[in-house]
Amino acid sequence: MLSITRFVALSLICGLVLCLVPSLVCADDNSLKGTFKGNGKEGTLKFVSARKKKEEGKDYTVLVFSEKDHSKEKQPDTRALFGHLGDALIITLNKEGKVVGCFVFHSAHKMPGFNSLGEINVSDFKSKDGKVSGKLSTGGEVKAFGETWQVDLTFNSAVADK
Repeated sequence: MLSITRFVALSLICGLVLCLVPSLVCADDNSLKGTFKGNGKEGTLKFVSARKKKEEGKDYTVLVFSEKDHSKEKQPDTRALFGHLGDALIITLNKEGKVVGCFVFHSAHKMPGFNSLGEINVSDFKSKDGKVSGKLSTGGEVKAFGETWQVDLTFNSAVADK
């Protein structure tokens, strides 16, 4: 027969396990922190995703950083290009982790979006076991098409195959 003390202790342990297991199983591996500025004004990037892309026989990783949640979007980069995700940054990396594509969308910019390749670098890039991580930085404020922008982000994201 189970004593009341043991029953209460067992109930508490079971309750804790039931509360913690869903959060561990459903934990989001995607994380993003840092700054994104446009014309001196702080932008909002809350979400990051990564997907594989093959073009002309070469493998790429497309990173989408956005103000709005794009986790259910089939093509978040296309949605960002048309301004549906708020502030956004679309970065394309080759398999070595070098930036080969960079589109900038910031609410403080007069232009709806622009390409600023050559102004941003990746460091500490890792791609392993279906995840990518690294740091993106412009190394300070840069100018493009009469606008200024600056980014300094640390990211971690699971990589989708599509």
